[in-house]
Amino acid sequence: MATVNIDARRAELDNKVRNGLAKIGFNGTSEQLTKFYNENAEDYNEMSFLANYDKLGCHALIASLSELVPNKDARILDVAAGSGLAGKELRRFGYSNIDALEPAEKMLDLAKSENIYKNYIIDTVTPDKRTDIEDDTYDALCIMGAVLKGHVTLKCLPELMRITKSGGVIIFNVAEKYFESDNGDPQFQNRNHVTVFQNYVENGDWLKWDELEAPYRYSENCTIFRIILA
Repeated sequence: MATVNIDARRAELDNKVRNGLAKIGFNGTSEQLTKFYNENAEDYNEMSFLANYDKLGCHALIASLSELVPNKDARILDVAAGSGLAGKELRRFGYSNIDALEPAEKMLDLAKSENIYKNYIIDTVTPDKRTDIEDDTYDALCIMGAVLKGHVTLKCLPELMRITKSGGVIIFNVAEKYFESDNGDPQFQNRNHVTVFQNYVENGDWLKWDELEAPYRYSENCTIFRIILA
């Protein structure tokens, strides 16, 4: 039986995903991006495992969430849940009351096959439309690797805050490469996010926020952002 070269396979899938997204452009419509993730769900999932998203980025994100959300019965929404890598890590940490929100149905099918979440919401978070989720539904939201241009941007914060309970937590990570890249959220460039975040605190919407460095995936690091709502 032929031996699979993990490094070569990881590079192959990584290039396929990157090139596919580049063709669409990170300014592509949500419909175009959803189509891409539906068509490449299996490859994207395999790439994520080979890049150690689960052991590095997901673990660091959920470990950080657990410091702020000790209640294992807390209701948590995994935003842009994909195939459920962050959901699996939530379960490893003892959380079970977790839902997934993801626009790509084929990605969610992978999560469903492992019975990771309670509810599967096929939807996207955008700055200009409300989801069907009611106000003050969740104790915490987590977003693994999806805060970037064309996906979940900082302009989506009002909607994320709307569906999170008072005193709740919103936590997400951003890969280092996206802080100055054209593919990252422009509000992170030159650390402009600090002004945006401080305004939320000064306006009384947030109690506080912080950021910390953490591993992200194979050979990459990220910053984790933790927000506690007022």
